[in-house]
Amino acid sequence: MASTNGKTGGPTMAPPAETSSTATDTAGVTAPSQTEEQFASVIQSLDTGSAPTLAPPTAGELAAAGEAAAATWHTNKRIDALWSIDQPRNAFIHVVDLGWRKLYNGRDGAFQALCSLASQARQTNRICHLREEADGMIYEIYLW
Repeated sequence: MASTNGKTGGPTMAPPAETSSTATDTAGVTAPSQTEEQFASVIQSLDTGSAPTLAPPTAGELAAAGEAAAATWHTNKRIDALWSIDQPRNAFIHVVDLGWRKLYNGRDGAFQALCSLASQARQTNRICHLREEADGMIYEIYLW
């Protein structure tokens, strides 16, 4: 390392010279290299005569899968308890005749809105409509 600045209080050493001999060897811009022999061995190892082993799903299977993933609306329900813990976006509500359900926790804004609506529904003991997805979480609350 060579001295680059004779002034006091400034840098006194230069960074070490790059050990690379070409400009394309800098970090983050190099491309992977593959020899012709490696490329040929990959091509030879591929079995181009094989066919898929699984058949596409039937219409009945698609319909059954669609029904399992559909949302469920619960109308005219009351929320009688809330539960939360000191963890990011982790809260449950207890719905009369349904039990404990987790509130959707995908985004902060949606989680805050659902917590506020559930709290208002519990405090005022008003009926509400809830949309529950296949994952068991409440995604929508309508409160009047």
